[in-house]
Amino acid sequence: MKILDIGCGNRKISGAIGLDQNPKSQADVIHNLDLFPYPFADDTFDQINGIDVLEHVTDVIRTMEEIHRIGRPGAQVFIRVPHFTSTQAFGDPTHRHFFNSQSLDYFCGGFPEYEFYTQARFKKTKVRINFWKIHRLNGVSFLAHRFPGYYEKLFAFIFPAMNIEFQLEIIKS
Repeated sequence: MKILDIGCGNRKISGAIGLDQNPKSQADVIHNLDLFPYPFADDTFDQINGIDVLEHVTDVIRTMEEIHRIGRPGAQVFIRVPHFTSTQAFGDPTHRHFFNSQSLDYFCGGFPEYEFYTQARFKKTKVRINFWKIHRLNGVSFLAHRFPGYYEKLFAFIFPAMNIEFQLEIIKS
C-alpha cells in the first residue's frame, strides 16, 4: 500500500511518503503545494492524507484535482481542516480557507449545478466535526453529528467546533 502524507511537516505518518514545501520538515519530497502538477505520476497512491494542510493552499479546487490525479481509483483520502467556528481557524495568519461539513460536497455530487467546474469526483464516506472537550461532555457533539446542517446553521457560533475530518474515496470512470 502506497501512502502519501501531504503537508507532513514534522509529524509524517510512518511508512508514508511525505510531501511538504518546508525543507526543515520530515518530507521525502520538497515541493511548493501551490505549484501543479505535484511530482508524482497519475494513479500512484492507495491512500492520501492531508492533515491541517488544505486551509493553507491558494486553490482548494486545483489541490483536490491534484489529489484525485495522483490517487488510484478507489484510493482513500483523509483530510482534516479547521471548522469555520474554531479559534484555530483564525489564529493562524497562514490560513486562507475555513470549512464546514459541506465544503467538499462540491467534489462529491452535493452541488450538481456547479459540477462543470471540475471533473475530480470523490465519494464522501465519513464526515466528523470534532469538538473541544466541554462540547463532547455536554452533548453538543452528539447532536451536531446527528444533525450537522442544523448545528452549523443555528448553533455553531454558540458552541464552536475545533476541526472537521473528511474521509473520501477517489472515483475515476
